[in-house]
Amino acid sequence: MKAKGFDVIEREIERTQVLILAGGKAKRMGKIDVPKALLEVCGRPLVDYAIDLCINNGFREFVFLLGYKHEQIEEHLKDLASKYEDASFEFSVEPPEVEGKGKALRYAIEMGKIDLKKRCLVLYPDDLFFDQHLPLKLLLQHLQGVGMFETLGTLVLVSGTEYPYGVGELDEFGVIRHYEEKPFIARYTNTGMSMFEPAVMKMVKEEISLDTPGSIEFERVVLPELAKEGKLYSLVVPPQVWIPVNTQKEYEYAEKRMREFMEKNTPC
Repeated sequence: MKAKGFDVIEREIERTQVLILAGGKAKRMGKIDVPKALLEVCGRPLVDYAIDLCINNGFREFVFLLGYKHEQIEEHLKDLASKYEDASFEFSVEPPEVEGKGKALRYAIEMGKIDLKKRCLVLYPDDLFFDQHLPLKLLLQHLQGVGMFETLGTLVLVSGTEYPYGVGELDEFGVIRHYEEKPFIARYTNTGMSMFEPAVMKMVKEEISLDTPGSIEFERVVLPELAKEGKLYSLVVPPQVWIPVNTQKEYEYAEKRMREFMEKNTPC
């Protein structure tokens, strides 16, 4: 007999839709002929890892926000959908003039692709996570924040990250007295995985206009406002859990880490 707690978790999962923002062009990866979401790590596209992570934690409702070379991603995902018979895949394809993640979300809402009655689990295919239970942990942490502090969103943060540049410490005369190459900076850093109550997507609908010129980023418009109002909660994970794949160097490191992870976690 299943415990009541599991029934509650299943109901909360059913009230959650997964938004995967996969419209990136991989500008910092050099010249590549596929969308960033289809870059392969250990023989599998990045987007597959994001889907598997959510599916393995019980989430079944997916909305993919697409742009650059969307036809290739759609074709891949339609082939992949047969593997997940009980999952639903929806596509929101924004036109070229819709720039930035904020506008991409606003456009998906406008097209009726995002259910404004459900919470959203948001992630990007170019973020790899090495905690197989992270989406479920995020849901539980998010529900705690909503219940205890009436927060509306929860960000997955790492406790620090490697700064990509060398850092010098100067004395009063401008002489460098200490130098460190690519130091570890102990500041809470957003991994890109987050969860939001329906009210946040309603904020996007009200505050982000598709007619505004230029790019609008969700993180620059909505998150500061939520934080100012005390409506953002956090789930802090170790730095080793997250690898962003934005540069060629990070891509090569992700390949190495994923190979090690698969070898360690694949049953003999």
